Amino acid sequence: MAFVTEQKPAVYFNYVGGEWTESSSGERLESFNPATGEMVGSAQNSTVTDVEQAIDMVHSTFQKSDWGYNPKRRYEALLGFAQKIEENLERLAAVLTREQGKTIKESRQELAGCVDTLKYFAGAARTVFGRSIQLEPNNFGVIAKEPIGVVGIISPWNWPALLMIRELAPALAAGNAVLVKPASLTPAISVELFKLIDQVPQFTKGIVSIVTGPGRSIGAAMGTSKKIDMISFTGDTSTGKTIMELATSNIKKLALELGGKSPNVVFADANLDKAIPLIGRSIFISAGQICMAGSRLLVHESIKGEVISRLKQYAEQLRIGNGLSESTDMGPVVSQSQLDLVAEYCEIGRREGTIITGGHRLSGGDFDRGYFFAPTIIDELPSQCRVVREEIFGPVLAVQSFSSEEEALAMANDTDFGLSAGVWTNDLNRAMRMSKGIKAGTVWINTYNKNFPEAEFGGYKQSGLGRTRGIDGLMEYCETKHIHFEVD
Repeated sequence: MAFVTEQKPAVYFNYVGGEWTESSSGERLESFNPATGEMVGSAQNSTVTDVEQAIDMVHSTFQKSDWGYNPKRRYEALLGFAQKIEENLERLAAVLTREQGKTIKESRQELAGCVDTLKYFAGAARTVFGRSIQLEPNNFGVIAKEPIGVVGIISPWNWPALLMIRELAPALAAGNAVLVKPASLTPAISVELFKLIDQVPQFTKGIVSIVTGPGRSIGAAMGTSKKIDMISFTGDTSTGKTIMELATSNIKKLALELGGKSPNVVFADANLDKAIPLIGRSIFISAGQICMAGSRLLVHESIKGEVISRLKQYAEQLRIGNGLSESTDMGPVVSQSQLDLVAEYCEIGRREGTIITGGHRLSGGDFDRGYFFAPTIIDELPSQCRVVREEIFGPVLAVQSFSSEEEALAMANDTDFGLSAGVWTNDLNRAMRMSKGIKAGTVWINTYNKNFPEAEFGGYKQSGLGRTRGIDGLMEYCETKHIHFEVD
């Protein structure tokens, strides 16, 4: 597992007004490889002054350019960006794995998702549509879709490339100007992507900018700025609530994709040969650091023993290590603080339930250089246990059992979240009843974590507001205007 690259850490700058700039603080924000402790790079530790200047620049560019009303240019720009990522995919995947820790296979998958998303919204840029209405004999209405203006995107560290592009692509396709504030743990991959934007001549210089730095200060400045018309935030629910409060400064529009505590509901007639590896992957992919992780397993009591046994075998056969190795199945969690948090939840699970496997930090050899945690399964937890109810964002699966469909549905909905769910059954009628009854934005039937840019995604309850991807994801970044004609 020894992967000390000895690669010189890169220095990353803000991209504002089509130019690479330094922060007024003169300070750097360092990012490290969570598998080895190596420094990956240093970005700008920007100040409120820096972000305010960036907002002014983006706002001015939007007011002066034809970007918002030139769909062909937007199509060409997004398509060109997609092509640049394709050309640089292996290099970018290595940066992503080194900075975030996920496996190189997952990094390639994430970047391929960026390409697919950009290509979809490139086409969508030329199909932003409204409608017309005959209101009275002499009155005619046009319902037009227009860009909102300046959109601030605050993106997370867990899937830092895709979850930034997932919002950036529709925001730009709809004709908006955009300012991005990436997560402080993963600035390198975010700025590397902006380097490719700088190489696409169809982008209006200054229409999209990136400023790195602490969310507590520059994220707050974006939330309160009267020149930012919308905030798109992907992250934890508590921060999402803070963003909502900040947005009251000028009643900004909000798009929030927040936390989850998603269940996989397994009925007695499920195809376990298919279900087991997909359920295992749903919680252990990216070391469980994914918003739609299948972190709760609800299994019919008649097959509970078999399901737990097979999942235990799946977890214990995973190869844990540095994500740069092609053979690695699961990398580290992203930081020491995240490792400590996962360990704390496992101690709660040890006291209130039964650890089936895992529940501890991996140590010895190269494990000591990174933040590696064993894939964990915990059984016999009471329904009010924090391990069952709270988002852990780590490789920890909480198991509960049910005896009837009605009980399974009640348990699936017994959560503050509603991002996604999986249902495993060969009974079509049951699958339909469960998919209608579960209060979640996405319900997968006999599969899990299948996402496409043309299919909407988002949450119920405290999992967020609005939708990303698909037509709704495009319209999320549009204003609706009624233009009324009275004919003499």
